[in-house]
Amino acid sequence: MKPAFFADCQRRNGNLWPSDGNPWPTPWQALRLTFVNYGLQALLGYRLGRHLLELKNQKRGYLRRLLGWPIYFLIRNYARTALDIRLELSADIGPGLRIGKFGNVLVERCKLGEHCSVGHSTHLCADDSGNGPVVGDRVWIGAHARIIGLYRIGDSATISAGSILKRDIPTRALCVGNPARVVMIDYDNSELL
Repeated sequence: MKPAFFADCQRRNGNLWPSDGNPWPTPWQALRLTFVNYGLQALLGYRLGRHLLELKNQKRGYLRRLLGWPIYFLIRNYARTALDIRLELSADIGPGLRIGKFGNVLVERCKLGEHCSVGHSTHLCADDSGNGPVVGDRVWIGAHARIIGLYRIGDSATISAGSILKRDIPTRALCVGNPARVVMIDYDNSELL
């Protein structure tokens, strides 16, 4: 099982490394890809911060934590100020997240499944009561979408650009508008991902 960050890198341009039958990038290829992809730079900081929290909860890795937290804060502050991407440690982000473009992305106190895609200027966060959205696997969320509060989005759902979610979305549904409404059931979003 590869770490989640390598799954994030795997979702990127597959022709950056040779096709030797191994779909996973080497650490060097992942690092090279991180330098050219803004979403991966923010994800690197998030994955590092979650790893450091796991070490703290297990009460081990004191030296790694001592050296890791300053690096995490540098990457996090860079992602916040230069890229305007806020991936808070309170969010539970599955492997393979793809951030389409940078700018005004907020992900906090929510659960994102595996292999999701988030557009720029998108907010996924909790409401005033502290309950955040639960997003299934392989969900595509378009630019300028707002999902604030405890809403459940089924696997392989598609939230179009500019949608403001006010209800739960079933599996494989396409929803559009403000407030977002389901316009198509059994929609295949595999071409978008």
